[in-house]
Amino acid sequence: MQTRLLKKRSVITCKEAQPGSNPNPGWSVIFLIFIGLGLLWGCGGPSQQTIASQTLAKMQTPDPNQELLQRLALQAAQSSAANYRDYKVGPEDLLVIEIMGQEKLNRTLRVNGQGEISPPMVGVVKVEGSTTREIEKRLTELYDARFLVNPQLTVTVKEFRHQRVSVTGAVDKPGTYELIGPRTLLEVLSMAGGFSTKTGAPAGDVVNVIRHQNAPDLVRALKSKPAKKAAPQAETMVIDLRGLVSGQRSELNIMVQNGDVIHIPFAGTAYVLGAVKKPGNIAVRENLTLSQAVAMAGGIDPVLGTSNITVMRFDEQGRPISIGTNLDNIVARTDPDIPIKSNDVVVISESAVKKALFLIKQLLPTPSFPAY
Repeated sequence: MQTRLLKKRSVITCKEAQPGSNPNPGWSVIFLIFIGLGLLWGCGGPSQQTIASQTLAKMQTPDPNQELLQRLALQAAQSSAANYRDYKVGPEDLLVIEIMGQEKLNRTLRVNGQGEISPPMVGVVKVEGSTTREIEKRLTELYDARFLVNPQLTVTVKEFRHQRVSVTGAVDKPGTYELIGPRTLLEVLSMAGGFSTKTGAPAGDVVNVIRHQNAPDLVRALKSKPAKKAAPQAETMVIDLRGLVSGQRSELNIMVQNGDVIHIPFAGTAYVLGAVKKPGNIAVRENLTLSQAVAMAGGIDPVLGTSNITVMRFDEQGRPISIGTNLDNIVARTDPDIPIKSNDVVVISESAVKKALFLIKQLLPTPSFPAY
């Protein structure tokens, strides 16, 4: 009879416990505490804070890197058929010059090391750094002023010189690339394998194109072994990564030039600590908010966590500051969703009561009953 009574008590749920006798008072106290803890966790239902944290954890946060890779492939494919009339001619390029009705004047000329060509009748013409349209205009003016009346002239690039560019930073295949012909920024990024997909090292929000203004002059100077060479004048262009790959700002997809260094910085890092499911570092991207950071850390631990959050950071003067907020209020839109910055530390508070009850539950022996 006593064994049956114990078995009957072991299946009590959230309903009121049935009265009965127990010859072991010490065991009864432990058993009632165990049932009480079970009622606390099992019958009380999820709190509002737990629902909020679970909702945030299940939010479909888009993967910016995957989105950028997809757009990169699309834009690179489209740009491969682009018009390269804006390409700037340089040494070793092979140009075809054709004048309508003047076949004897047509020439195929290679640009020499000084960036010059010598078309018939007009002599030496500097073409380095000019587009084919600009060369057409210059030759038209020269022929029209001396020999021909309103000449119809075209210039095309038959062979492009070899160019060398470097790609560094958050790409899958950083390194130096030899290019033949004009290439856009998106095409070069595509050649480098797109943006880094390594865990913990995603790409940031910008692309830096470092361009040496006198890079061709430096190359020629090094070949002639000068006694003293001048330092190159570098220009850094900061290009918005999302604007580049979205296709909405085509002017950002610039033509890459010989000697360019393309650098994609890695995204910054913030840290989420305390009562979350997956504490650790997260990548800080553009417009990352506190609620998104919590979701990236797996959401608040429903057993130990509370909705109280502290964001610790340094101000512009390097002084430490703390920002307190509440996740429930953020979800309810009564408090602003704080933007997260690089090197922020986000601490989700633990509930002392929940932690104590959790420890008691861990320490209490689990009752076992003989099977019939």
